[in-house]
Amino acid sequence: MQNTTSIILSRMITASRQIDVIANNIANVSTPGYQALHVQSASWTDQMRRVSAPPGGGSLTFTYSPGTWRSTRAGALKVTGNPLDLAVTGDGYFTVQTGQGVRLTRDGSFTLLANGSIGTISGNPLLDTSGSPIQVPPHGGPLTVAADGTVSDQTGILGQIGVVKVADPSNLVAAGGGLLQSNAPTQAVTQPAIVQGAIEGSNVQPVVEITRMMRASQNFQMLAQFISAEQSRSQTAISQLLGPTNS
Repeated sequence: MQNTTSIILSRMITASRQIDVIANNIANVSTPGYQALHVQSASWTDQMRRVSAPPGGGSLTFTYSPGTWRSTRAGALKVTGNPLDLAVTGDGYFTVQTGQGVRLTRDGSFTLLANGSIGTISGNPLLDTSGSPIQVPPHGGPLTVAADGTVSDQTGILGQIGVVKVADPSNLVAAGGGLLQSNAPTQAVTQPAIVQGAIEGSNVQPVVEITRMMRASQNFQMLAQFISAEQSRSQTAISQLLGPTNS
């Protein structure tokens, strides 16, 4: 009975993790450039090595979650007309400079910072292909951003927006504020596809996520009921073994 309870508890922990991740996806359904996360599920077998199982015995298989994987499917574009709203329609991420180092993002809601550079709403400068902020001279006129990320005004070319990619999206971890940190080296996207005057929306599919939430919650409740029933059976078995007590 102890083994059965341990196995079910391992499944409950994984189910709880699924509920947390799905809830986070739903909470970010309106976050520009957000990429949905999904829980990885795996199993491991607890079996003594070089020892034969006793009669009626066998191995125990537990469930666990080794991590999450990130959906890189592109979100829908929302046309804003704002010249500093940018969207990467192909592979890759914008790079911005933060106090903790370079971070990646698909959220192209940029603005003109007080120091004349292009940056995020929170003040992180957008970086060019050389890793430097893109400076906009005063009175240069309207900004134009080409599909390859080249930024120009009436005075000429100001720089080219740096777009990078990662070989394995599982190396990306959330860094807060819509930013991502890569735990592996990034590679420059040589031919980026950037749209000016538009924002990429979240790639979360609300109906799909709500359906997954309902299934995960039902699964968790079913496992909880099984645990409760198993505990009741254990208590009944112990009472029967001990027999009636004399008062």
